[in-house]
Amino acid sequence: MNTSNFTGFFLFGDEYNLTNSVIVVPVLNDSLIRMEITEFIQKVNFWITIMEIVMVICGIIGNGLALIVINRRSLRDTSSSVFITYLAIFDISVLVVHITSLATSHLIHSYIAHCFLTYLTDLVTFCSVWIIVIMTLERCVAVRSPFLAKRFCTTERARSSIYILILFAFILFSSTFPFIYTIDKIQQKCGVRYRYQRIIRFIKPTIFYFVPDLLLLANLFVIYELFMAKRQRQQTLMNPENAVHQLGAVSFNRKQRQLTVMLVTVSFGFYLFTTPAIVDYIRQMNPPKHHDVKRLKLRFLMTNLSVLWLQMSSATNFLFYCLAGSKFRAATIDTVSDVCDFIQTKLSKDGNHIPRRRRQTKSDLLSSEHELRNGLNKRRSSSIPRISVYPARRLTTQSSNEIKLASQFINKPILENVLNEVEV
Repeated sequence: MNTSNFTGFFLFGDEYNLTNSVIVVPVLNDSLIRMEITEFIQKVNFWITIMEIVMVICGIIGNGLALIVINRRSLRDTSSSVFITYLAIFDISVLVVHITSLATSHLIHSYIAHCFLTYLTDLVTFCSVWIIVIMTLERCVAVRSPFLAKRFCTTERARSSIYILILFAFILFSSTFPFIYTIDKIQQKCGVRYRYQRIIRFIKPTIFYFVPDLLLLANLFVIYELFMAKRQRQQTLMNPENAVHQLGAVSFNRKQRQLTVMLVTVSFGFYLFTTPAIVDYIRQMNPPKHHDVKRLKLRFLMTNLSVLWLQMSSATNFLFYCLAGSKFRAATIDTVSDVCDFIQTKLSKDGNHIPRRRRQTKSDLLSSEHELRNGLNKRRSSSIPRISVYPARRLTTQSSNEIKLASQFINKPILENVLNEVEV
C-alpha cells in the first residue's frame, strides 16, 4: 500500500510520565483514500464515456450501412436478409438507448426518464440477443435439409418469428416491470425492489446470456454440415454420373453458404463480447473484503471495460458481415460507390459528372454473356429463316444421339466449371 495513504506517525505521550516511551502507530487515512479513489473513478468515467460515444457513432453508421446493403436487389428476398435487417434495427436501438441513458444520467435527473430507459434497455437487448438465436436455429434447418429450407426458411416465416419475438418481449417486460422495479425518489432513478434483487441477479443473466450461449452451440452443428456439404461437392466432382441429380442441391448449398458463414461469424462474435462480462458478473457475486487501493482500482477498471466490451457486440456486426461474406463486401463497395457518385453529381455545378464504373462480378459476366448469345441467336434466326422437316423416327434417333453426345462431354473439368458458375 502507498505510504501516502497513511498519516505517517502519531506520538502518544503519558500525561503522568513526562519521560514516557513514544508509541509509533500507522493510522489509515480514510479521507485520502476516498479522494484518491474518487479521482480515479472520475478519470475512468471520462475516458469510458468518450470511447462509448465513438463506439455508438461507429456502430450506428455500420448498422445503417448493413440495412442499406442487405436490402439491395442482389441480397434481399431471403430469410437471412430479414434477420439481418431486424438485427441491425435492434442493434441501433440498443446503442441509441445506451447513449441516451448516459446523457440523461448527467444532464437530466428524472426518475420517469430513468425508468423508461431501463424498460427500453431490457426490451431491445432481449430482442437483439434472441434474434441471433432464432436465425442460428433457422440456419441449422437450412444446412441440414436444403429442400426443407425452401419450404420453411422463407421471408414470410422469418418475419412471423420476429413479430412473435417482439410481442413476447413486450408482454414479458411490460407485465413484470411494475412489480420488479421501484422508484427511488432520493437518487431520482429506478431500482430493483429489495425482495427481488437476489432473484433478478440470477434470472436476468440467464435469459440474456446463459441460455442464448447454450442455444448458440448449434453453430457447431452448422459448421459440421457445411464441412459435409463440401465433401459431398468434392465427391460429386469425382463422380460425374451423379452430377445431374445432385446439381440442384449443390447449387442451393452454395447459394446459402455465404449467408450461413456470415451469421455463424456473428454468433461467435456474440461469444467473444459477452464472455468477459459473464466472468466479471460471476466475480461480482463475491465482493472484495480487502482494502488494497490498487486492487480496488483494477477491479473497477475491469468492470467498466467489460461493460464497454459487451456493448461492442451491437456495434461490430457490420465488420463480421464484411469479413465473412464476399458478396456482402462487394455490395458494400457498390453502395459506397453509388453514394459517392450521387454526392459528386449534386456538388458538381454543370451536372455532367460521369459515374464511376461498377465492379462486375461473376454473375454479371455470366448474365451478359448469356444475353449476348441470345442476341446472336435471334439475329441469325431473323436474318436466315430455315425450316427443316424430319420424320418422327429420324428425330427420335437424332435426339438420342444428342443426349449421348452431351453425356460424353460431362467430364470433370466441365463439371467443375458448371458448379463454379452456380456459386453465389
